[in-house]
Amino acid sequence: MITLKLLGLWLKITGLAVLTVVLEGVLIRGFWWTFLAVGATVVVYIGLTVGIWKEWHAERNGAGTYQVIHYTRD
Repeated sequence: MITLKLLGLWLKITGLAVLTVVLEGVLIRGFWWTFLAVGATVVVYIGLTVGIWKEWHAERNGAGTYQVIHYTRD
């Protein structure tokens, strides 16, 4: 069940990141400012993705939780 929750979370974050990049491309006119904003978005996205992966990996190996995300039992 944890895999589906993390997959759902990752899909939401991915959708939000794509929407953010599109909005940055539309709203910011300068090339370098757009490049900087998209770069920051990509860094945050990669950081969140790595955190989610570590959480999933720790759960799958039986190490408990990596403490990035707190879950309650259904």
